[in-house]
Parts: sequence; C-alpha cells; structure tokens
Amino acid sequence: MQIAPVHRDYAKRANFCTTMLSADGRRTRLYLVAACAILWSAALVARLYSLQISDFEKWQEWALKQHFAEIELASERGPIFDRNGKMMAVSVPAGSVYVRPNLVQDKKAAAVSLASILEVDPKVIAKKLAEPKPFVWVQRQIPRAKAQQVEELNTPGLGYVLESRRFYPYNQAASTLIGKVGVDGHGLSGIEETFEKQLRGAEVKARFTRDALGKMIESPTETPLTADLPKGNAIRLTIDAGLQMIVDEELAAGKENANAKSAMAALVDADTGDILAISQAPAYNYNVRNVKSKAELTNKIAETVFEPGSIMKPLVAAAAMEEKVVSPGEMINCENGRYYFAKHTIKDVHPNSLISFRDVLVRSSNIGMTKVGARLGKERLYKYLRAFGFGKDSGLGLPGESGGILRSLESWSAVDVATHSFGQGIAVTPLQMVRAMSVIANGGNLPSLRVVESDAPATSQRVVSRAVADKVKELMYAVVEDQHGTGGKAVIEGVRVGGKTGTAQKANPNGRGYMPGAYMASFVGFVDGSPIGVKKTLTLMVVIDEPNTTSIYGGALAAPVFKRIMQRSLHFLSTRQDLGESLDGALENVPETIDAGLATPPLKKGLTQISYSPDFTR
Repeated sequence: MQIAPVHRDYAKRANFCTTMLSADGRRTRLYLVAACAILWSAALVARLYSLQISDFEKWQEWALKQHFAEIELASERGPIFDRNGKMMAVSVPAGSVYVRPNLVQDKKAAAVSLASILEVDPKVIAKKLAEPKPFVWVQRQIPRAKAQQVEELNTPGLGYVLESRRFYPYNQAASTLIGKVGVDGHGLSGIEETFEKQLRGAEVKARFTRDALGKMIESPTETPLTADLPKGNAIRLTIDAGLQMIVDEELAAGKENANAKSAMAALVDADTGDILAISQAPAYNYNVRNVKSKAELTNKIAETVFEPGSIMKPLVAAAAMEEKVVSPGEMINCENGRYYFAKHTIKDVHPNSLISFRDVLVRSSNIGMTKVGARLGKERLYKYLRAFGFGKDSGLGLPGESGGILRSLESWSAVDVATHSFGQGIAVTPLQMVRAMSVIANGGNLPSLRVVESDAPATSQRVVSRAVADKVKELMYAVVEDQHGTGGKAVIEGVRVGGKTGTAQKANPNGRGYMPGAYMASFVGFVDGSPIGVKKTLTLMVVIDEPNTTSIYGGALAAPVFKRIMQRSLHFLSTRQDLGESLDGALENVPETIDAGLATPPLKKGLTQISYSPDFTR
C-alpha cells in the first residue's frame, strides 16, 4: 500500500503552510499595532500642539474662566440733593441673600428657617432651593440685620453679600421725578436714569479665584480688598424739599376731596424757570414699594397729555394784544351763548351778550375768544402757540417727556382757529402749561426750565412785550378778584393772585371724540411774593384728573388746592425755616443699614457691595 507516504507528504505541506501563515499573521498584526501607535502618537502630538501652541490663548481663557470670576465692585451711587442741600436720594448698604441648592442638605429645614427670617411663604423658598442652578438669589437688598440672621444659621449653601441700595429720605416726595434705581444699581427712570453716568461713577472690576463649586475663595494679591469703592458724583436739584412736601400734602388732599382718579401739580420760579416742586397723586414711595408696572414710574407732569381748555385763553389773549387786534376795553358781542362759525356751533356755558374783552377772559367766553382768534388768523395763532412752547418738549431731557400735540398748520381746518383759541384741538402737558403761563408772570419771556442746578445763568426767549404781559396779568387778576370771575376760590389775603380756570373733556384714547363723563379740572396762575418779602414770582399748575363729585369745574376743585399750596409756600418762603422736624421725622424711617454719616462700610473679605458677572453662576 502506497497510501501512507502520500498522507505524510500532505501533512508536511499543511504544516509548512500553517507555519508560513502564522509568520505572515504576526507580521501583519505587528504592522497594525505599529500603525495604531504612530497614529495615536500623531494625534497626541497634534492635540498637545493645539493646547500648548496654536490654540493656547483660547484654552487659557477657558481655564481662567473656570478658576477665576470677574466681579464688578458696585460704585457708591452719588447722592441727590435739593437746592438747599437736603438729601433726597442716597446709597446705603443692604444685604442680598443667596443659596447654593446643591450644598444644602436639609432643604426642608432650610426653607422653614429662611421663610421665618425673611417673612415669606416657605413654599417660595422651597422652590428656589429645588432649582438646578448652582447659584440662586433668594432675596435682594433687605435690611442688613435680617441678612446677618441668615448667616447666623450656619447652614452650608446659605449666605449673603452686601450690595448698594438706593434710599429716599423724603419717601415719596418727587419720587417719579427723581426716579428709581433697580437692584442691579442702574437707574430705571427720572433723574436716576437721565444722569446715570454721572451718578453711577466709574466701574471697577476685580478677579477672584474660586473653587470647583464656583465658590469665591481668595483674591489675587494685586486686588486691593480694602480699597474704597468708586463713588458717583452728587447732583443738586432745583427742587425745594420744603415746598415739595407742601405740594404733595395739598395735592393728595385735593385728589381725595374730588374723589379723582389722579392729580398733578408743578411749581416753578417764573423768572428763572427753576422747578421748585413737581408732584402727582397717588405718589409712590420707592423705599417700601416694589414697582409692579411701568405706569408706576411715569412722571405724569411731563408725560400726561390733555386738552387744556380755558386755561389756554390768557395766552391767546396775549398773542392778540401783541398783534394789536384787540384791547382789554373793546366790546365784543358773545351772541347770548350760541355762535355759528365755520359750519359749527360754538357755545358758552354762561351766555353773555355785549361784554368787554376783559370780561371775555374773566367770564371765560368761548364765543368771545373765537372772534378774537379769527382776527388773529391761523398763521399768527400757530406762530404764538409754538412761541409759548407747545408742540415740543421743554428740553429737560426727562425720560418719556412729551411734546404734546400741535398739528402742523397745513392740517388745520377753518374751525381749528376757534377751538385752539379756547383750548380744544390742542394737547399739552402740565409742564408745558406752567412754563407758558410763566411768560405772563415774568413780563413776557419764555423761561428755559431747569430741574438740575447749574452755574450757567438762566435763559429765556421773548414772546410778548412787557406791556402786553402786564395787561394780561391784570386780566388774570380780575379772573380771581372780580365777582364774575371763575377763580374766586384762589384768593389769598395779602398778595394778588392771577390765574385762569379750566374744565375740559378728556379725549378718547382712540383719538375720536370725548370720553363721556370724564373731565380734567385745572387752575394755573401766579403770585408775586414781593409784598411779603418773597423775592420770587411763583407759577403753579394744578390738575384734577377725572373728578367724581358734585362739581367738575376747575374753579371749584383745582383753585382751592392752588390757594392752599401758594398760601403755605409763601409762608414757608417768607419765614424760611428749615424743615428740620419734618426731615427728622423722615429720617426715622431710614433703614438700619445706614451707618453713621450714611457712609458705606468697608469691604468684607472682598465680597461686600459687589454685583456678580454671569460667570459667577456657572
């Protein structure tokens, strides 16, 4: 049998092939391993090149963000003073409580403890503790004593920092004019917003190291922890705190007496244009009230637009006499209360027949003013309305200030000459109106209004001659003094009061027609205080918005408020006693966070009075 040798040959060949395949396999595997090692090394080198050389700056920036937090040292906002140095706004330290939810072990107990100290619902605190964020504000700018109570709990994850909070020693006095500061230290409205850069001062930033949980641990040695905070510049207003309190009190009483929706008043030095007081009721005390809507920041004196009605008549009278189209003694037929003009019927509330132009103003005849306006003509009437400051803002720069509504001459119809002559078809702000009336009070000049004191001299523009202004002034004295005048309730013993009443329907918000039963009752006038030793001519505008009482007329509702404000203001200015007692009473409400001298305490471990950048919460 020759079979066995053949099998042995096949076996040898198979063993040889297996041996050859095993050697090739090992070599292949070796090549693969070597190739992988080379690729891995290349990737590693490329990555190291990226980290260390090509993208070094980017990765360094990421590392710095993880290890350092940049914070802004909140400046001590500059104070705001009245014209006599009374402090009306000041920055004080307050505590802001925060929580790091992931560090709080017993959240239920922490919520109960915090709620007890902060006087809020435990559910509100529990919700904050349940948030996934690493850092959550619990309550901002609370009295420091309460914030210290939180620290005394010694609960990991709970803490507080000191921030700067705005405080107003006179509470709601001129609050919408001064404005409000938000929790971030920025002005939201009024003077606080307009003069933000000046009040806030320079921004100073510092970098602090932090641990893996984002907690601030230390400051680099070059950061001065005990350095004084930057301070903003002070601002001195033209407002007189004493007069402001008088206006506030009497305006609030007038609003309540008229059961009105609101009330507004502005007191101005007619010669200089300095705003001495600006008030609205209801007023808002930003010390204790959280702003719920933008309306609570609105300065109504500068932003509310309404048809002035009869208070416009003295200004049209001044324009007509300046152009010599009428004189005070000229007789005018008032048509017994009904007059057909430009396809419209003009009516008077109290009908008159033939009366002097003096009595047209005293008795507030729409028909008489329509005839005088027609003589003046629409071109000259428009020119004088612009010259009195209507149709443009006063230039104060207050946020939201309106320029009112004075339509272009091209859009006037024939009847607009009549309606504009007695204060309809045109819309003004109380600020515009008190400024315009100062022209009559000071002898014919339109003053540039000021609310912030300046070393620059007061400026004005001539509108009518002094002779004409003096004649109109006598007519306005008669409105108050004459038995037929509508302003009899504004009489003040010892001084002469000039003024004009107004009662106007409120226009519909959609611009068509008037709101039924809605009126603006107003009185604007002036008093020369020189007979009693007050070297000022004061102009005052009082507006009662939507009165809801037996009378809707400016002579019955606004004139008495004017009288009480002027009477008390003249007494205050003639005696010129500091309102020390009133200020002391106001300062009783100063929060306990105020240190002696209203000074800001030194930084506590570099963490007091800071506002955090977004990086802090990562």
